[in-house]
Amino acid sequence: MCLALPAKVISTKKGKAVVEQLGKKSEVFNNLINARVGEFVLLQQGFIVERIAEKEALEALEAVRK
Repeated sequence: MCLALPAKVISTKKGKAVVEQLGKKSEVFNNLINARVGEFVLLQQGFIVERIAEKEALEALEAVRK
């Protein structure tokens, strides 16, 4: 089973993005969705796979922290 966790896009450049997820920054592939800075997204295996609403992302991250 895979768990897709929300992350916030911090920067983008040539098919990649830097995202912040639970206080950790990482570089992921952004060529499937082409997300923009400030958007919340779901990640799976180093790829952005879906955009999600900020409210939904924050609720999911809060649930993971508990």
